[in-house]
Amino acid sequence: MSKQVRVTVVLLSFFGGAWAQNGEAAELSQRKPFALMVGDKAPALSIAKWVKGNPVKEFVKGKVYVLEFWGTWCGPCIKSMPHLTKLQKKYKDKGLIVIGAASSGQRDSLQTVERMVAAKGEVIGYSVAWDKGQETNNAYMRASGQRGIPSSFVVNQDGRVAYIGHPMGMDAVLDEIISGKHDLKAAEALYNVQLLIKRASRTRDWARVLKSIDSVMGNNKSSDSELALHKFEILLFRTKEYDKAYAVGRKLTSIYLKDDAQKLNAIAWTILDNKRIEKRDPDLALEAAKRANELTDGAEAAVLDTLAYAYYHKGNAKKALELQKRAIEKVGDAGRNQLEKLQKRLKLYEEKAEG
Repeated sequence: MSKQVRVTVVLLSFFGGAWAQNGEAAELSQRKPFALMVGDKAPALSIAKWVKGNPVKEFVKGKVYVLEFWGTWCGPCIKSMPHLTKLQKKYKDKGLIVIGAASSGQRDSLQTVERMVAAKGEVIGYSVAWDKGQETNNAYMRASGQRGIPSSFVVNQDGRVAYIGHPMGMDAVLDEIISGKHDLKAAEALYNVQLLIKRASRTRDWARVLKSIDSVMGNNKSSDSELALHKFEILLFRTKEYDKAYAVGRKLTSIYLKDDAQKLNAIAWTILDNKRIEKRDPDLALEAAKRANELTDGAEAAVLDTLAYAYYHKGNAKKALELQKRAIEKVGDAGRNQLEKLQKRLKLYEEKAEG
């Protein structure tokens, strides 16, 4: 199974604090933890020099902006550049403007930024700005409690902050915003719950977080899927309420994530293989793996590998052997580094089937 797909189900990026607004969450929202939150009006930009692209003097109504904070020394920032360029090209005609903002506060100088922008050429296919002092950085990064880069902020057509997080995780939100399908209120609720979860990682008040999640679910299909995923992981890894966790897992498989092969695959593998889980549900894992395989037309080695593993856990070594052979056939050159692991499991299934 590829490194990209075989992941334990993980929570989204969190930013600290304890702010929410609906139901049980409302009781925790007596004070706003950060000056800038999802749903707030986007602060004005304060730019000393536009290194690349046309200057943005203000956020124009009807246009969508991605403001990404980065540094020349930041490896993940550099890895995000082609992705940001792809988004800029994809949505250019629909009013998207991507801006990479660098600051002296991030161990950079205008000269180092200019050199990298020149060297990267079309890899950076979007605007690049040099902050005026650290004014823009303070208005966004510091005001929202962000401590690491790359961090991105999506500003919607009404000049409101609609997303705060890693630039590699904003695609679905950006598509919803540009297509006019984004629910800002639901996004606020989801963000607030994420802040609660970050706080709970320190306080261990998971019961309160679960109650907060329940209070805000049902507002929006997109945010509900993320909330359900949060709930699943909390029940599975934090409170270890396995029957409740797997009940949520079935809703994820049949409703919320039924068309997301990668996440279904990750859920299946997590249930089967994560060492922190004390009680497994191989039936749910098999259900998720089957759906992932159906969505990928039986052509993904990583998904076939998971499906084989699920059948093995169900005691059907012959079926596991059949699927693992197909997984090895499909792995291709891009997955050669995974071939040894696939073959190791193949041997396990062969021994079990013969026995």
